[in-house]
Amino acid sequence: MLNWLTQLDIVQPTLSDCILGSGDGYAIAEGAKEVTTHPDLLPFDRITNGLSIVTERQVFDTGENFIDTLTCPACKQDIASYDWDFLNPWSRNESDNLTCLQCGHEREIHHYIFEPDWGFSNLGFTFWNWPDFTDSFIAEFKKKLNSEIAIVHQHI
Repeated sequence: MLNWLTQLDIVQPTLSDCILGSGDGYAIAEGAKEVTTHPDLLPFDRITNGLSIVTERQVFDTGENFIDTLTCPACKQDIASYDWDFLNPWSRNESDNLTCLQCGHEREIHHYIFEPDWGFSNLGFTFWNWPDFTDSFIAEFKKKLNSEIAIVHQHI
């Protein structure tokens, strides 16, 4: 994926200090203008403007926006107000399932409905301060990745 993104000149091919946190990322490149809905809003003038790639199990949350509802696929109840410790087995890589605290039904985490969307994966791409991508870019990204994706808008 990184090779594809650099070939399209969407991000720079070398790591640099362009993301938040202690790690490095891949800075924005001119080709990013071709894949976003608002190229005029791209963060070329910001220090935090790059791509970070996560390759370990992580919850991709909405940050300070938190979550409005979390719906169980079995009982259809909103369990967002419960203690969130029920996510710990997934986070610790002990299980891919969640157990509903309302009805006790156990189901794979991706069957629960998080609003706004959250992501749960061993692979994630964070584009720091970028506007929305075009539908065609998202479709090509899915095709190259050969997987469904969840788009999580985080605000910190």
